[in-house]
Amino acid sequence: MSVVTLKIAGYAYKIACQDGQENRILELAGYLDEKATKLKNSIGYIPENQLLAMVSVLVAQELFALRQEKASNTSATIDKAQIDIIENLSTKVLELATLLKKE
Repeated sequence: MSVVTLKIAGYAYKIACQDGQENRILELAGYLDEKATKLKNSIGYIPENQLLAMVSVLVAQELFALRQEKASNTSATIDKAQIDIIENLSTKVLELATLLKKE
């Protein structure tokens, strides 16, 4: 088991992952960082837990749109593995938000 440090909107989070998955986790965190940074730039200061919750909602919205697109378009290019990755990422972000809310 490996541990990577994610940086999202200036906040650092240590996350455990399977060996060999470090780069993928960092890539996904980069995607979340882009979303969080855009939110912070457009809204201004947002408390950390609220920012993570908002990013989670945005990512979930993308997931639902992709599912809806796939359901209505049998030739959609996204596959189940990609949906699983997005779902897992959404779950991790929600877990982070929950942990931060407890602090």
